[in-house]
Amino acid sequence: MKQKLTLFRKALRFVWQSAPGWATVNTVISVFQSFLPLALVWLIKLLIDNITSAVSSHQNVASGNIILMIIAVVIVYFLDEITTDFGNFVRNKQSMKLEAYMYGLLHAKAVRLDLINFEHPQYYDCLSRATTEAPWRPNTILNNLISMFRGLLSLILMAGLLLTLHWSIALLLVIVNIPGIWLRLHYADVLYNFRRDQTPEARKSAYFNWLLTGDRPSREIRLFGLGDYFISLFRKSFMKQKEEELEIIRKRTVIEMISDVVKALAILFLLIYIARQTVNGKLTLGQMAMFLLAFRQGMTYIKDLFSSLSSLYEDSLFIGDTFEFLDLKESVVANPPVTVPAVLEKEIAIENLSFTYPGNPQPSVSNVSFNINKGEIIALVGPNGAGKSTLVRLLTRLYDPDAGSVRYDGTDIRNMDPEHYRKLFSVVFQDFMLYNLTAGENIRLGSIDTGDGSGKAQNAAKSAGVDELLNKLPKGYNTVIGNLFDDSRELSWGEWQKIAIARALFREAPVLILDEPSSSLDADTEFEIFSRFRAIVKGRTSILITHRFTNVTLADRIVVLDKGSVVETGTHDELMRNRGMYYSMYTKQSSRFK
Repeated sequence: MKQKLTLFRKALRFVWQSAPGWATVNTVISVFQSFLPLALVWLIKLLIDNITSAVSSHQNVASGNIILMIIAVVIVYFLDEITTDFGNFVRNKQSMKLEAYMYGLLHAKAVRLDLINFEHPQYYDCLSRATTEAPWRPNTILNNLISMFRGLLSLILMAGLLLTLHWSIALLLVIVNIPGIWLRLHYADVLYNFRRDQTPEARKSAYFNWLLTGDRPSREIRLFGLGDYFISLFRKSFMKQKEEELEIIRKRTVIEMISDVVKALAILFLLIYIARQTVNGKLTLGQMAMFLLAFRQGMTYIKDLFSSLSSLYEDSLFIGDTFEFLDLKESVVANPPVTVPAVLEKEIAIENLSFTYPGNPQPSVSNVSFNINKGEIIALVGPNGAGKSTLVRLLTRLYDPDAGSVRYDGTDIRNMDPEHYRKLFSVVFQDFMLYNLTAGENIRLGSIDTGDGSGKAQNAAKSAGVDELLNKLPKGYNTVIGNLFDDSRELSWGEWQKIAIARALFREAPVLILDEPSSSLDADTEFEIFSRFRAIVKGRTSILITHRFTNVTLADRIVVLDKGSVVETGTHDELMRNRGMYYSMYTKQSSRFK
C-alpha cells in the first residue's frame, strides 16, 4: 500500500505539472456537483408535500410555494446539467494537456535510453506497457480520486438523510455494496497479472498485424502469397489472448449477478418499510419520495465510490508500468572526471576493445586495437558478421564496450557527455532512415540546430550527386518525399541513399563514417562520388566500411576484420603483397569482372 501511495503521488504530480489551472477547475466543479443531488432531493420532497397540501385543500398550482419549488427544482437541475457539460469539457482539456505531457516524458526518455536496450525483449515489453498506459492512466487516477471524493461527500449527505428515517437503512446501504468492492479489487489483480503476462503475446499479435498492413512487408506478402498464413497466425495469437481474458470476465460477471440479487433484496426491504411507514401516516408522500430517491442515489454514489476505489487500485497496478519505464537507468553517461570534447587534434585510439551482444555466446568485437589519425581515411573490410558495424556503434558510443576503451585525443570517451561527443561524428548507417519529410528537411536533419541552411543543403546534395534530381521535383527541395502523405513523391532506394549521404555531409563533423554508402548506388554515381572522395570529405577523418574493394584502394590504411578481431592492417599494396585474407577477398571479387 505504501508503494501504491507513492505511485499515486507521482502520478498526481504529473497531472498537476501538465495543467495546474485545469486540474484546479476540475476539482472545484466536482466538489460543487456533490451538493446538488441533496439539494434536488430536498426540493422534490418540498414540492411533493406542497402539491399534496394543495390537493387536500383544493388549491390550484399557482397557490402557495408550488411555482417557487418548481422553479427551484428546474434551477438545480439546470445547474447539475450545465456543470456536468462544463466539467466534461474541462476533463477533456486537462486530458489533452496531460496526454501531450506524458508523451513528452516518454519520448524524452526513449531517445536518452541506451541503444543496448533494443537487444532485450524485456525492454520491448516494458516499452509497450508504458506507451499503452502512460498517456491516460495518470488522468484516470485524478478523475477517480475526484469521483471518489465527490461520491463519498454525496454518500455522507444521503446517508445522513437516511439516518433520520432509521439507522438500519443507512447501514443496509453500505453492507449490500461490500461484495462489489471485494469483487473489483480481486479481479483488478487478476486482470492486471494476466495482461502483464500476455504482453509478449500482444506484441506478437501487433507484429503479425504490421506484416499484414505495413508498407515494407507488402511486396513479399503478395509475391509469396503469405497473406492467409499470417492471417491465421494473427488470429491464433489474438484469440489466445482474448479467450483467456473473456473467461476471467465471465467469472467476474457471474459473481456480479449474485451481488445484484443482494442489492435487489435490499431495495425490496426498503420499499416495504417505507410503504408501511407512509400508510401508517408516519411519513408524508414527499418524505417517502425523498427517502426512496436518497436510497437510490446513495446506491449510485456508493457504487461510484467503490468503483473509483477499485479503479484506483487498478490504476496503481498499471501506472507502475509507466514508472518502471521512466525509472530505467542510462548506463552510457559521462563518467567523472567529465571532459568537454573538442575538434579532433591528433588521433582516435581503439585499445583492446571487446563487446558481446546480450544472449550471444560469442563476442562481436574481440580485443580490437588500432589508431585512426586526424585527416586519415580508414577502410574497414571483412566478411559479414566480422563486427564492422558493431565497431562503429562502439566508436560513436551508442554502446559501451565490455572491455577496453576508445580514446579521443588521449581521453577515454566514457569521460565525455555522450550527446556532446556524438556531435563530433557524422554517420551514414547501413540501414539508414527514410524520413517522410521534404527533401530539404531530409538533408538538414544531419544538423537540425544550424537553422535553415538551404544553400549548405544544396552543396551537400551536389556532393552526393542528388541535387539535379531534387531540383526536378514538383516543389524542388520543398517536395515531401516518401509515400505516407499527400502531395509526396517516392524515390528509389538508391536515391534515398544519396540523400542519406547528403545528410551526413551536411553535418560538419570532424569524423565521417560511411557504412556501405554505395550499396544501392548505380555505377555512374558510385564512380562519380569515389573518384573525388577526398574532395568530398574535405580533409575530415573518415572511416569507410564497404564490401566493394574497388573503393577500398583510396584509403590511407585498411583494417581487415574477421570474427570480431583484427587480422590485418596496412595499405592496399602492402596487404596485396602479404597475400593474406585481404588478398584472397580482393582477388576473388576482382576475378568476377575479368
